[in-house]
Amino acid sequence: MEIYKLFEADAAVKLSSSLAIFCKRTSPSIRYSSSLHLSLPMAPSRTRDNTHNAEASSSNSAKPKSKRPHHQKHAHHETDLNAVPGVQKVKAALRQTRRLLAKDKLDANVRVETERRQRALEAELQQAEQANKERAFATKYHKVKFFERQKVTRKLKQTKKALESASDKPEKKKLSSELEKLRVDLNYILHYPKLKKYISLYPPEVRKSEDPSAESLAETKKTNDEREEVRKWIREQMKSGDLPKEPENELATQKGTAKQPSQKWPTEGATKAVGSTTKQVEEAQDDFFGDDDEDEES
Repeated sequence: MEIYKLFEADAAVKLSSSLAIFCKRTSPSIRYSSSLHLSLPMAPSRTRDNTHNAEASSSNSAKPKSKRPHHQKHAHHETDLNAVPGVQKVKAALRQTRRLLAKDKLDANVRVETERRQRALEAELQQAEQANKERAFATKYHKVKFFERQKVTRKLKQTKKALESASDKPEKKKLSSELEKLRVDLNYILHYPKLKKYISLYPPEVRKSEDPSAESLAETKKTNDEREEVRKWIREQMKSGDLPKEPENELATQKGTAKQPSQKWPTEGATKAVGSTTKQVEEAQDDFFGDDDEDEES
């Protein structure tokens, strides 16, 4: 009997080891017990990954989260000229000065000094507002001036080239007159008064060869008069030597950045049209981009 028991025990051990090896090879997730009973399949163990994730989450929670600044699209609003800090500062000082002068009981010497300060602040405020107006006009009319300058410069080159090759005297006289007119127009663009709304040399009806309507005839005539008034002023400045007689040379040497003249547009007595413009002018600068193929060199 003992021999049979030893034989059964030996067979059981061999069977158990064989089943364990078989289970291990076929499915690592199946565990085999020593009592010859197969356990249920278990889910794969991820203790290492779970530990790693736990450590990572704990380290992330320990560190302060730094929020990256998101690029936000801001709407482009027109800059209010009165919202400039320099202007507001001068206005605040001027209000305080006026409140001080409004007091009844004020020493004579203090009143004199305050009135002097008030005049100085008013002059400073006027200069600041003029500077803001100049910057606004320079930004608003930059494109229209750029394209008109390109157009006039191209016509200047064409006219000078034709004048050099012309042999007929009447033809030379005609081309010389045209060249002088184009030089006036170039100075018109480069040295237009800074505090005056720009009047386009090539309004839409001129570029597109359109006849103006009956409603806009009066406004068109007024705009043309203002343009000719500025042209007349430019000619006077060129004649006196304050503006270059050949602005294309100045433009070439300074690479497109012409120096503005020190003379200012006369605001009193010269013309009633100064300082004002019409809706036709704004339409001209808004609808400036037109077909300019007829002026291209062949």
